[in-house]
Amino acid sequence: MNKIVSTLAAVLFAAGLAPAATAAAPTQDQDTRLQLTAERTVDGQDTVAFVWLDCPASDRPAHPHRAEACAALDAAGGDLDALRGDADRSCTAEHSPVTLSAQGTYQGRAVEWNRTYGNNCAAAAATGPVFHF
Repeated sequence: MNKIVSTLAAVLFAAGLAPAATAAAPTQDQDTRLQLTAERTVDGQDTVAFVWLDCPASDRPAHPHRAEACAALDAAGGDLDALRGDADRSCTAEHSPVTLSAQGTYQGRAVEWNRTYGNNCAAAAATGPVFHF
């Protein structure tokens, strides 16, 4: 009987049907490490600002709102197009384009994203704390 149980357990394990004993702890390559960039025109001058968003925190210069940005990114499942932002925010129709981009990894998945918004307010309304730097 023990031989049958052992054989059945081996077959189920090989087929991937055996229950997992414990979930594996996240490894370092599953962390979130994104370089966030904002390109704007301020007083007629083109400016580029960037910051690293590391979740969990690292020794790199930190995003000024890291905890909130990581939480917002997690709530969106790492999909920057699904960020909740601030939908109640009222913005003017001022035309002052802002291009936001993100490159790196979200929990081990590659990220390559960029969007252009009509102005800073529209960008903030769409992306919330992630691009608040």
